[in-house]
Amino acid sequence: MNFRTLLTALIFGAAILSTAASAEPVRIFAGSSPTFAPVFVADQQGYFKEEGLEAVVRPFPSGAEAIEGFRSGAADFLVAADVPLSYLLTGGDVVMVAQFSQSSHFMVVVGPKEKMEAADIKGKKIGLVSKSAGEYMLSRFLDSKGLTLNDVERINLAPFDQISALVQGDVYAVSSWKPFDQKMVQLSRGEMIPAAWNGQVGFDIYSGIVAKRELLEKQPETVEKVVRALLKATKYLEKSGGVEANAADLAAYLKAPPADVQSVLETNKWDMHVSKDFLDGMKSVGQFLESQKLIAAPIDWQKAFDWTALKAVDASLVQ
Repeated sequence: MNFRTLLTALIFGAAILSTAASAEPVRIFAGSSPTFAPVFVADQQGYFKEEGLEAVVRPFPSGAEAIEGFRSGAADFLVAADVPLSYLLTGGDVVMVAQFSQSSHFMVVVGPKEKMEAADIKGKKIGLVSKSAGEYMLSRFLDSKGLTLNDVERINLAPFDQISALVQGDVYAVSSWKPFDQKMVQLSRGEMIPAAWNGQVGFDIYSGIVAKRELLEKQPETVEKVVRALLKATKYLEKSGGVEANAADLAAYLKAPPADVQSVLETNKWDMHVSKDFLDGMKSVGQFLESQKLIAAPIDWQKAFDWTALKAVDASLVQ
């Protein structure tokens, strides 16, 4: 090998090493609930790696908390339930690229046994995570009792704090999600029980993933790879050994009790189709946020969704 050939090889090799060293991992923030299982399964089963991605998945106690990190620019993607995601869809700089989870039995209002009628609840303190699906659930529950959010005092509490606050009597009831309801029932020795699930007050909750529009425009192939990995994960959840087997694996990943994980998985459907029910549900959430003046302007649904990556992965998922 002559000097010029050797020099060219060295420069070329250095360029490759420099590119590899400067490559940034794909950062995905998510709530820690098992209802977001596809992103955890994609990480655990190596589906992101199969797509040639180095993914860093970070679970937060709630989707609402994960939003703050995403907004700060610390993550490329965010996984959460429909309500917290909707807050991000108002400006047009964030778009939803896929949904993957549906449940009619995930959100729950827990309160004193046989004391959850309108006269009992009115004026009471209700614990919830502000700007989360818990707020929407509480609104729907109160509506079923002929009340509104203005008829109660909302107390912002992290999910684990809700348990102690309810058991100690610091709040009258909480609007939360599985599996925290089980802990409330156990620690209160059955004095506190579920008063309603989200399906009982007329809505399913959907979960999905959003990305920054800039990323979608500059790195469409990255978004497509993430969506393809999530589709592999949803199929895995549908077919691999049933709820109990999936719960054990996911519990190990989340460092959570298998029974808690199982209680969530057994009420979820894993399906990435963009259905009419999903679209109607998202619009209903948007109307709620607007009516409560929680968002400055109505969501432009023509700009809020971008199914380009989903269509590229499987066109049949988008009707």
